[in-house]
Amino acid sequence: MDRARAALTFVPFGIVGALAVGLALAGAFAGPRVVNGPTRSVVPTPSTAGVSRTASPTATDPADDAGAMLRVHNDLRAALGAPAVRGDDRVNAAARRHAEYLARNAVGGHDETPGQAGFTGVSVRDRLDAQGYAGATASEVAISSGSGSEGVRSLWVLPYHRLGLMHPHAVVAGWGHAEIAGRTATVGVLVYDFASPSPDRVRSPAAGQRVPATWSGDEAPAVLPAGAARPVGYPVMVVFSNARPVGLRSARLTDASGHEVAHEVVPQLYEGDYVAIVPSAPLRPGERYRVRLELSLAGDPVVDEWEFEAER
Repeated sequence: MDRARAALTFVPFGIVGALAVGLALAGAFAGPRVVNGPTRSVVPTPSTAGVSRTASPTATDPADDAGAMLRVHNDLRAALGAPAVRGDDRVNAAARRHAEYLARNAVGGHDETPGQAGFTGVSVRDRLDAQGYAGATASEVAISSGSGSEGVRSLWVLPYHRLGLMHPHAVVAGWGHAEIAGRTATVGVLVYDFASPSPDRVRSPAAGQRVPATWSGDEAPAVLPAGAARPVGYPVMVVFSNARPVGLRSARLTDASGHEVAHEVVPQLYEGDYVAIVPSAPLRPGERYRVRLELSLAGDPVVDEWEFEAER
């Protein structure tokens, strides 16, 4: 890989909508770009309702511990065959302090404003630098959830967020959770090494994996086209290693009887090493499905096929 690809950095975007289970979500995966290249971001729309700016973080329960959140994250990665990510106290601190900032100031997103309570750096890179973890290629995900571990699982469902969480070149993950005056925030900070050993590709669902049959379809930037019916089926993704560009030539999703399952193609934003589709309607519980993707991978034609199952 050339130095330009190795020099990828990440820009934030978005506020996530509400999941079907009723969790209020905030934040988004920060996709990569070439340093000094053109950027695009979506400005978050924060809420200030019901949060005291003078409140202090409450004590956490075991599910909010950074180690517990990392174990959940690695369990989800292991199910796909992705390498485990390691923890780091400095990355945990950057994540925890941004979670406290979000909860304390009743905001969402990834940038902090100087002068606001709990400010520790404008961007995730700044916050890592402040903790002595300098020069990292990093991204961040954020959500509001009942517990930190619950937040990790909820983020995993969302395609643009899952992209970073499952990425084959993620090597370090730091997690933080805060609850202030009834407002919660869970933040994950991911550090990447595009020269690290990794599998050729990581699929989600993995071959033979059982996954939920439905997803609300709510994420920002929007995964689904305007006016699309909801709920939908569980998002299907494949991420390739070594920052190889991949283009989707055709996608086919079929049930156990060979019948076509309608789907939407997830727009490729900020980086080009992944492909994702979303079934247009909930999957049938207990049904087995086959994915067939005809791709252009670094200019070469590739067919990727595997099967997974919807949970009963």
